[in-house]
Amino acid sequence: MPGTDPSTVLPLLLLAAVLVAGSAGVDRALGTRDGENLFWVGFSAFLGVLLTAAWVLAATSAASAAVGAVVVAGSIAAALWVGRRDRRRRRNRERQQLEAVVNAAAARHRDVLARWSAYELDPWLAAENPQLLDLRTPETRTFIRALKVAEQLRPEEGTAAEAAAYAEAVTVLEDSLRRAEATVDGGRAA
Repeated sequence: MPGTDPSTVLPLLLLAAVLVAGSAGVDRALGTRDGENLFWVGFSAFLGVLLTAAWVLAATSAASAAVGAVVVAGSIAAALWVGRRDRRRRRNRERQQLEAVVNAAAARHRDVLARWSAYELDPWLAAENPQLLDLRTPETRTFIRALKVAEQLRPEEGTAAEAAAYAEAVTVLEDSLRRAEATVDGGRAA
């Protein structure tokens, strides 16, 4: 920049570097979810910016407007950057928790289907437990209804409420199969 004094630019670059380092430290502390570390990193970053700005002002009194602009603009930019990254991290964490709930319910759902298919596909089990395949039996009807509900509520990608509804439907499905198995031949289950 023509006409710019290098003794003014270098301290301003140092101030910008302190802002960047401080915001990176705050972001890292937010990522670890450690409140005490976040406090100390944020406090250190604040002091670093404050002391660097004071030093720059003392070193180059002509750059006071530039120092103020760098501090204000840099702080706003750092806050926006850190906030955006933290929101993204939280969304990812929520998505992972949601996926874990749905995957756990889906695994339980597959287990119930495997148990039920054994009654349908194994002729020996079907002959021993004909009531489990007879839709006139109330417990079997209840199981089939629960099976349909669980299939309908299985979310591909959904909200926490949809995941909770699916998990509850799978629990009802498990209970209905247990009850159906318990009514057959004195409670003998596969």
